[in-house]
Amino acid sequence: MNMSITMAEMSFRTPLLTGSGTFGYGDEFKSLVDYNTLGGIVTKSVSLEPRAGNKPPRICETSGGIINSIGLANPGVDSFIANKVSLLPIDETRVFLSVVGNSVEDFLAVVDKFETIADISGYELNVSCPNVKRGGLEIGGDQDAVAAIVKAVRAITKRFISVKLTPNQTSIAPMAQAAVDAGADALTLVNTLIGMAIDTEKQRPLLGNVTGGFSGPPLKPVALAKVWQAAQVVDVPIWASGGMVNGIDCIEFLLAGASGLQLGSVLFTDPFSPQRVLNEMEEYCSHHGVAEISELVGALKV
Repeated sequence: MNMSITMAEMSFRTPLLTGSGTFGYGDEFKSLVDYNTLGGIVTKSVSLEPRAGNKPPRICETSGGIINSIGLANPGVDSFIANKVSLLPIDETRVFLSVVGNSVEDFLAVVDKFETIADISGYELNVSCPNVKRGGLEIGGDQDAVAAIVKAVRAITKRFISVKLTPNQTSIAPMAQAAVDAGADALTLVNTLIGMAIDTEKQRPLLGNVTGGFSGPPLKPVALAKVWQAAQVVDVPIWASGGMVNGIDCIEFLLAGASGLQLGSVLFTDPFSPQRVLNEMEEYCSHHGVAEISELVGALKV
């Protein structure tokens, strides 16, 4: 069967991608992942200046998932270009660079520097990270701010742009429409929910930043609903992100309207999961007489 898919005139070997922040810059997974199972990777977010991140503890387990408060720690764009670009698996799969910033100017500066890198496939604009005290959440909840970032970046690049939106809003449709109207080629739905955990013995938060981004299997129903809602109002590819741990999870997101499927937290517990998940998707297609995986995109019967 044909597991390839086309999005924004780009062909992808499979619908599977890796979610930003769960796969580093790809180099750590080279001995663990068969890149033939992936359509692409999304790198850890990169900002204009280096970021040390939030104070520890930065990650904790909770019922069914994890909460992280990394704070977008990264070396900054100049150091990334000097030291990390050579490690990217550009020859093995599509690479999308995740960009984060506190302002339109920040996003523009990072993308402008990234434009000098050959052979990358595009960008994911992270406008919605819930574990930083300024920037992400405020920007991600403001339609005008999101539209301004996308419009400005669109003006300086012809490369593919996906915009990663927050689930921490009542309806995602207006934000999705704003991003697409401003020039986004795709949407990534969704980032993590705001979460918190407490050590009752110490009567203290388990995270140094108190709250963080909640991810893992419990996020799936929320992400699934957001994908469905956005697919009703926009006509661009949607990259699903949130709670996928097996092939059936991925099939659900395809039926709801997603074209790409970002594996995230599952990579922490099972770094070999892309091959397993792809096999499970193929088994589903074989059982249901699906010749091409693209047939399932948006095929939900309601």
